[in-house]
Amino acid sequence: MARYAFLTWSGAGNQPPAIGIAQALLDRGHEVAFAGYANQREYFQSRGVRFVLLEYSSAAWQELPPPNMFAVKLRTAWAAAEHLLDVPTLLANEQPDALLVDCLMFGALGALESAGVPTMVLVHSAPGALLPPGGAFELRLLDRVNHVRAEARRPPVKNLWAAWEPFPTVCTSVRELDPLAACAPPSFDYIGPVFERVALCGWQPPWPLQDPRPLVLVSFSTGPYWDQRSRIERTISALAERPYRILVTPGMADVSTIAVPSNAAIVGELPHARVLPHTALTVTHAGHGTVSASLLHGVPLVCLPNPTADQPALAAQVEALGVGCSLDGETATPEDIAAAVDEVLTDRSYASRAGALAKTIARMRGPQAAADRLEQLAQ
Repeated sequence: MARYAFLTWSGAGNQPPAIGIAQALLDRGHEVAFAGYANQREYFQSRGVRFVLLEYSSAAWQELPPPNMFAVKLRTAWAAAEHLLDVPTLLANEQPDALLVDCLMFGALGALESAGVPTMVLVHSAPGALLPPGGAFELRLLDRVNHVRAEARRPPVKNLWAAWEPFPTVCTSVRELDPLAACAPPSFDYIGPVFERVALCGWQPPWPLQDPRPLVLVSFSTGPYWDQRSRIERTISALAERPYRILVTPGMADVSTIAVPSNAAIVGELPHARVLPHTALTVTHAGHGTVSASLLHGVPLVCLPNPTADQPALAAQVEALGVGCSLDGETATPEDIAAAVDEVLTDRSYASRAGALAKTIARMRGPQAAADRLEQLAQ
C-alpha cells in the first residue's frame, strides 16, 4: 500500500479526472489525500476522499465577480508563491510516496522540482488545446510563473510545457483531440479520458421509451465563472417544437425564468453516462469533459465555446475531425444553432466518424493507466 497526495485547485473540469484516478488507486488499496483550497473541501469530502488544506494558498484566495477571477487564480493557484510554503508543509505532514499535481499549479511544480519526491503532472485536457506554447493563455501566465520559479530557485522556462517536462505527465485525452499532438514532448502520455465513477441515479426520461424523436443533450459548463444562460436560452429557442427531444443540464446557470417548450426538459445534475448512450447529438460549450464523454459514446457535437480556456481549440478540433460543428458561442443565433443541429443529425457521416473515434477512446485505459504510472513512481 502506498500513500499519494493530489494537489488541486478550484476549477471545474480539472477535478473529476483527478477523482477518477483517485478511485482507481483506492480500489487497489492505496491511500489518497487531496490537498487544495477551502472552497473545495465539500466537493472532495462528499466523494469520500480525505482532504487537507493548502493553508497559505487558501488564505490568499478570494471570491470576486467573474471578470476579476483570472487575476485571483493566477496569483493564488496557477503561479502562487504561497505554494512554496504549502508544499514543504504537505510533504512533512503527509509523507506521500508520490504526488499527482494539477498541470496549472506551476508554483507547486517549481517547489517539487528539487524536493526529491516522485511527482507526476495531470493535464486534464488536450495539452495543445489547454495551454499551447505561445498562445494567449500562456502569454498571460509566463512572466508570473517565472517570477515564482525564481523564488523557488528554479531557472526560467521559455514556455509552460517546459515546466511539465521534468516530470512524467499524463494527459487525459487522445491525440486526435489535440491540435498540437505532433509537437508533444516524449514525457507526455495520452492515456485517454478519465471520468469520475458515480453511483447510478434513478432519473427517468420524461418521454416514452418508444419516442422516435432523436435526443439532443444540451450540456454547458458546470463552472462558476461563465454565465451559460444565453447559450442555453438560444439553444432552447432554436430547437423548440422541432422534431427532437431536448434534455438540458444547465450547470450553475439560472434557468428559472427560461420558457421550456413541450419538447424540452431541464434537469439538475445528471451523470453523462446515464443519458449519453441514448443521445443522438450534444450541444455544448466544448469543455473537454463533455466533448470526450460524448465521443466515447459515439455522439457528435455542436459546439458553442466560451472564448477562453481549451474550449475554442477543442471546438475547432471537433469540426476538423468531422465529428461535429463549431459556432461562435457568443454570437450564434437560434437560427444558426438550429441549422447546425439539423446538419449534424441529417448527415450521418458525423455520427459515423464519432463512432470510429469512440472505438479509439474505448481502447484507452484512462484511470488504470494513470494508477499504473503512479504505482511505478511510488516503488
